[in-house]
Amino acid sequence: MHILKAMKKSYKTIVAITAIFLVIALIVTFAQSLKYGTESKILVVQNFSEDVDAYSASRLNEYLSGLLVRVISSESFFNQALDSGFNIDRSYFSGARNKQIKQWEKTVNARSTYDSGIITLSVYHANPEQAENISRAVIYTLKTTNNFYHSIPNVDIRTIDSPSTSRFPVKPNIILNILAGIVFGLVISVMYVYYLEQKKSN
Repeated sequence: MHILKAMKKSYKTIVAITAIFLVIALIVTFAQSLKYGTESKILVVQNFSEDVDAYSASRLNEYLSGLLVRVISSESFFNQALDSGFNIDRSYFSGARNKQIKQWEKTVNARSTYDSGIITLSVYHANPEQAENISRAVIYTLKTTNNFYHSIPNVDIRTIDSPSTSRFPVKPNIILNILAGIVFGLVISVMYVYYLEQKKSN
């Protein structure tokens, strides 16, 4: 009850501090370039002979999908994707070689789903058309050059969800950042008001 009374008495302070944190969250959010997202899913499959058990097949597909996820962030794959003929703006990946790869890693995010052989591919770019072009380039490169990165025969890369681009920017997450600013502001302001009340009472 004591803290509630303190909050009521100092509500203007709480509102002011929360507003400051909200403004900071907005500044940080809009200081970044807004990016659209393109998401797709591919399935990594190996054609096994009939005598191979389901568990071994599943483990190998899991291994392959995990391997290809790591391959996507490599320099050689980056070069192959840019040369795949999907009209990717090369100037977006300018600068020294290590800067180009870092930008590629920020742009393309791949993750494998455990025990399924499914790779979820997310691409983020300020230009939605470029996001989709990069996504299609990555899928095409995986399908046509995956055997460059392993020695396992009869590997098939299948698109199960075609690239789908968001209608609005998804990075940074504006709503999440605003909520975080409000919540963090409220917590700090309440702690500050409580501290002042404790100081007065002492």
